[in-house]
Amino acid sequence: MSRGALALLLLAACSSGTPPPAAPSIDVLVQLDGEPAAGVTLSQGGLPGRWTTDDRGRATVPIDRSLDGEHWIVASHPAARQGASELPEEAAAELLVELERFDPSDNADYSFRAPGSPGNSDSASLCAHCHLSINATWFASPHRSSASNPVVQDLYSGVRSDVDTEAGCAAASGRWWIGLVPGSGELGMRCYVGDGVLAALNSGCGDDRPCDESASVFGGCADCHAPGMDGELGGRDLLRAEGLAHDFGVHCDVCHRVEGLDPSAEPGVAGHLQLHRPGEEGSYGQDFLPLVFGPLDDVPSPFMGAVARPFFTEARFCAGCHEQQQAVLVPGQTADPSRWPTGRLPIHTTFSEWQASPFAASSPCQTCHMPPDPSVTNAADLQLMGLRPGLVPGWERPPGAVKAHSFPGPRSVDGALLKQAASLSITKSVQDGELSAQVTVRNSGAGHALPTGEPMRSVILRVHASCGEAALTPVGGDVVPDFGGSLASKSQDWSRWPGATVGERIRVVRRSGWHDYRGYGPFGDGRFDASQKGLPRDEFVAERTITAVRGDRVTLDAPLPEGDLAYRVSDTDDAGAPGFGFARVLSSADGRRMVPHFLATDVASDNRLLPQQEWTSTHRFASPCPEPVVRATLLHRAHPPELTRERGWANRDSVLVQMSD
Repeated sequence: MSRGALALLLLAACSSGTPPPAAPSIDVLVQLDGEPAAGVTLSQGGLPGRWTTDDRGRATVPIDRSLDGEHWIVASHPAARQGASELPEEAAAELLVELERFDPSDNADYSFRAPGSPGNSDSASLCAHCHLSINATWFASPHRSSASNPVVQDLYSGVRSDVDTEAGCAAASGRWWIGLVPGSGELGMRCYVGDGVLAALNSGCGDDRPCDESASVFGGCADCHAPGMDGELGGRDLLRAEGLAHDFGVHCDVCHRVEGLDPSAEPGVAGHLQLHRPGEEGSYGQDFLPLVFGPLDDVPSPFMGAVARPFFTEARFCAGCHEQQQAVLVPGQTADPSRWPTGRLPIHTTFSEWQASPFAASSPCQTCHMPPDPSVTNAADLQLMGLRPGLVPGWERPPGAVKAHSFPGPRSVDGALLKQAASLSITKSVQDGELSAQVTVRNSGAGHALPTGEPMRSVILRVHASCGEAALTPVGGDVVPDFGGSLASKSQDWSRWPGATVGERIRVVRRSGWHDYRGYGPFGDGRFDASQKGLPRDEFVAERTITAVRGDRVTLDAPLPEGDLAYRVSDTDDAGAPGFGFARVLSSADGRRMVPHFLATDVASDNRLLPQQEWTSTHRFASPCPEPVVRATLLHRAHPPELTRERGWANRDSVLVQMSD
């Protein structure tokens, strides 16, 4: 009976005062390992209704034979692969769906399955063979390059990968040693520069030879950056990630092997993320019987072996790698118990930032970072197959129900999500030839702190003013903190700057106490006072240009006035310039600031903007005109300029928002 005919019958029955005919239904019995199973979720494939079996393993399920596609009743139980039975053509008193528990043990002999890539999806052994659209969006995402990312590998080994000659390495003040080449399993000449995870965490290497082949402590990096390493899960060496594990990073066959979550464990696989790799005798051309975990409870295709896990649509799944409370990793060092009673430092806290935000009730991470793809009919690209919806190709989903696996964020090429994260506003006044401008930065679009994730990131506010084409001279006001970058800084003897070159500039600031801000955790909950929050209150004094250098003595274009601190800067450095900045600043035992997390012994400050929070800074300029223009630019910066220069990385500043008034 068609839906239209059923509607006419219902209308006629209501008009005549007789009860409407009962909707067609069928009694369903579900057996699990041969026994009636209670609590099993039932549905008719392709329809939204859900029913649950009673203590006898039974439920009555309404059926709709007008559905465009095959007609199956699907059963979903958390301990079994989903199963289904096709509705008979003729009315039947009962339908049996049989389920079988999967082996609950993880199989270390399993080899992770290749995801495929755009242009490489012909083989049915590749996930992309059916999931073409999902694979395409994932392939362009940062998850795919989580292990092969040169920044990650450079910091792990302590190298500069853009240098490939001994002479170039010497010019970079590096050491030209034989080490492991990431992803290859082979030895090669590499330029070792600066700090690295392996040298910092392993003794007896790093001074006269690399640690690549002798290290036994790996910092947990591979557990999230290269989770698809075959064999033992967890505690692996990132340099041992080869093949799929290196080339495809966080891929389909890793995420869809996650069977459970353990928030009390360390981040990554074999910790927070509990992987289950199948070990039962294979079929459908696979060594082991198919088994995947995902958000849907109506995917009974035997080629998938799907098991529903609701957490795939929840933020706590993402917390498996995006929440990291870390003990100090440097041997012999511990966190100050008066600041960090648990002995652990907040390194990655994106999940807990979101959890405390106004967005937590309605918008998990997936809302922004897995946007809907309305062009895709179902996860298996039914719209491309020309097949009738059913057991094997799946059923049609509502428009937008299929999520793009693009995971947009600060590393995305288009930067679209970044541009929605923040807003600016400017107020200004001119009195007695001086412009006073107040610039307010608001975290208006992010469901977590701005910036979040990797603590080497910062958000930098630059403020300029002009009368027509003439730039105005700053005379006071707030400045970008030290994490904005400098070539060097000193509190005295500003006539001598080793390594200085003509054209660089000296910026002088005056220090007067501490900013009291509302940040994450103890930086905003009242446990720390302003001095413990660690963000100096600096005011612009002057900027001068180096016109000549003799030895380490510099000549400036004008004398420097008195102040408390001076920065030597290049064009890419913002420390001490009119503006402001927001960052989680990690510090090391020797007092260095903005260090990578593996060197951190403290969080010196954390003034990042929490969701819907704002901060206003004030800036003063000499203004010869009554209507000057103030221009504010907000940048997202991936790494401190000092580290970018040391490793030869490309500048990854991205404009969040820009405005003039």
